[in-house]
Amino acid sequence: MTTYVNPFTGQTISPSSVSYESLSLTANTELQWPINGNDNTPASSIIDVTATSSGTGTGWLLKLPPATQVSTGQSLIIRNVGAQLFTVTDNGGNTIVAINSGIADFIFLTDNTTVNGIWASVVFGAGTSSANAGALAGYGLTAIGLTLNQAYNVTDYYSTATLGAVNRAQFNVWAGGVGSFNLPSSTSLGNNWFTIIRNGGTGVLTLTPTGIDTIDGNVNMQLQLTESVVIVSNGLNGFNTYAYGRSNAFAFTQLAQVVTGGTLTLSSAQGANIIQEYSGTLTSNQIVVLPSTVQLYSLQNSTSGAFTLTFKTAGIGSTVVVGQGQTALVVCDGTNVYSTTSNTAASFSTATLSPGSVGAPSLNFLGNTNTGLYLPASNQIGFAVNGANGMTLTPTGLNVTVGISGGTF
Repeated sequence: MTTYVNPFTGQTISPSSVSYESLSLTANTELQWPINGNDNTPASSIIDVTATSSGTGTGWLLKLPPATQVSTGQSLIIRNVGAQLFTVTDNGGNTIVAINSGIADFIFLTDNTTVNGIWASVVFGAGTSSANAGALAGYGLTAIGLTLNQAYNVTDYYSTATLGAVNRAQFNVWAGGVGSFNLPSSTSLGNNWFTIIRNGGTGVLTLTPTGIDTIDGNVNMQLQLTESVVIVSNGLNGFNTYAYGRSNAFAFTQLAQVVTGGTLTLSSAQGANIIQEYSGTLTSNQIVVLPSTVQLYSLQNSTSGAFTLTFKTAGIGSTVVVGQGQTALVVCDGTNVYSTTSNTAASFSTATLSPGSVGAPSLNFLGNTNTGLYLPASNQIGFAVNGANGMTLTPTGLNVTVGISGGTF
């Protein structure tokens, strides 16, 4: 950092200072340090400015001289004694502070290694000083005059992105096709971080947390076209949402849930997803407890393992078992869970089933889904009994796996 010293005393010196100047600002004006008797618009210690016109939206510009010509600590007090706003800039035209009518700013140099330098300012007014609002404005805030105001900066995205601390209070607009926003760890963001997301693109947008973090208890969240949401970090294990703007045209959302057996009670947020897909390897029968409210569900069983997947409510009522590889439309009335096909016609001309498996035959029975018919191989019919092959009918004959019991052929 360059300094200027007295060759006799070694003390830091500045150019000779003009103590006071009254300046009429009628156009963009550049000040000059009062070196070698220069008195053309000198940068005086105290300058009273009257701007005769507002100029542009930021008023006329009052440009400071090159910072490399003085030492750090060089200071000016600039007061607006007129009725019009004007803006003080560095030598490159970059804004230092906009000064409103009746306000005085104390401006001082903190770095003189470049022509523009680095300047700081303190606002004087009504006999007291206050901080420069522009210097205080962080994420989600902007300085308008001397006050801090809310600001939601809008940023468009066309490809998958990872949001972070710099996206606090930002309005993130998805403008691509099918895509995703990845969220950082909620512990790294802390409690109270928030961001706004809108799907303004042409495909579904998936919001995916990191690690064990969840969104409203779910492993992810999907925004359909035109939907929007505010996401808030809890600083511990995930995110909560509010102000969810649902799409009238694309009203369905999906829950992708991994299960391994036992009992899973869905939260209200999980139960709000009409389309639900369950995957994972079952090590025991799986019971899913739906919220005790009226709802229509599409339930898909993509699990593996020779165990059942049953849906019920917390009350005592009817249940529905969905076989592996099958999808069922069910209705919950708050107590009972019904299959929507329970009242269909008793006869039909043809039916095409999925191949099924010995543990989950395609043609099975309510309450006994591991017993029935399945397709073990092309042009074969398998008879599953309690999850095991009882016999197989092939073009060459009938193979009874466990033998004939109670008689002979």
